[in-house]
Amino acid sequence: MNRTSTNPAQSSHPGATLTGIDRILAAEEALIPSSGFLASVMESIQEEARLPQPIPFPWKWAMPGILLAAGVFAWGAIEIVRLGLPAVSTPSFTLPHFSTAVEQPLKQAAWVALALGASLLSWLLSRRLAGRSGLL
Repeated sequence: MNRTSTNPAQSSHPGATLTGIDRILAAEEALIPSSGFLASVMESIQEEARLPQPIPFPWKWAMPGILLAAGVFAWGAIEIVRLGLPAVSTPSFTLPHFSTAVEQPLKQAAWVALALGASLLSWLLSRRLAGRSGLL
């Protein structure tokens, strides 16, 4: 590291006498980086620029799983509330009770929707895998 000294006689006020701190600051040497420092920094920057970009997270593939997990947890929470609240309900709070004529078709529709969703997902997955192998 190259160091050059400054002249203590050169101060901001030519006629002023130097106090203790002014003398210390005036006598301190200026720091100048070595001749190879700039070249090594620029070399490392260029090397970093040549590296390939990081692989982005595949959100479009992770999102269906995240949504499915959220749906499962939501369904579980609804079922826990539906089955657990009547045991601890107070007379002032009652859950709506659906008749069997209304509840049974809703359950059947939910199972049909679940089966159709599972079929669609398996068809999309098989088509994706077949497309990669060159069969399609």
